[in-house]
Amino acid sequence: MIHILRVEYRAPRVVLEDRLADHREWLRKNFDNGNFLVAGPTRDGQGAVIVTADLAEETIGELISADPWQAAGLVDYQTTAFAAAHISPGVVTCGNAPDPVLLINVATTQDAPRTLSFLGDAVQYVAETADGFRGSRLLASVEQDTVVNFAAWDSEKQFAAIFEDEEFVRRYREFAQTTDSARYRLYRTKKIFSPRR
Repeated sequence: MIHILRVEYRAPRVVLEDRLADHREWLRKNFDNGNFLVAGPTRDGQGAVIVTADLAEETIGELISADPWQAAGLVDYQTTAFAAAHISPGVVTCGNAPDPVLLINVATTQDAPRTLSFLGDAVQYVAETADGFRGSRLLASVEQDTVVNFAAWDSEKQFAAIFEDEEFVRRYREFAQTTDSARYRLYRTKKIFSPRR
C-alpha cells in the first residue's frame, strides 16, 4: 500500500532544529532506498507530509520508529494507507510485483512527431490489452531527433508476452519504419540518488 504520513510537531522549532541534520539524513536514506516518493513541510508550518512507495504496514512502522525526531518524542505520526490503482507513468512506486522491470526504448528519427504518433499507437494498444503494463511516458529530445519510451512492467515475462500478439507486432513494425534506429532494453533499479543540498 502507498502511505501518506502526516508528521505533527510536538516541540518548538528550535528543539526540532537541534536534530534536523539527523532527521534529514533519515529522509535522504529512505529516498535513496526508494521508500519515500515525496516529502515536505505543510503550509501552516505545524508539521510535514511524507508519501511513501508501495510498502507493507510493518515496514512503515519500522521506518517511523527510525526517525530521530520520532525516537526523541518530538513528533507524532498519523498514517493513511491506500491502494495505488492509478499511477502517473514515470512514477516508480516499488510495487508489490516481485520482479518489476523498466523498459527504455530509444529511437533515432528524422521526423519526431510522426515517430511519436506511431509509437503512441502501439503503446495505446498495449495499455488496453496487456497484463502487467503499469504505464508509459513518451519523450522527445529537445533537438527532435530522438524519441524515448519509458515504461513500467510488473515482470519481464509479461513484457515479453506482447511480442506474441500479432496486432502489437504489426503496430510496432509500423513505428520502427519511421525511425533510423530503435533499440530497447529492460532495466531494474539498483541505486537511487536524492538531492544532497
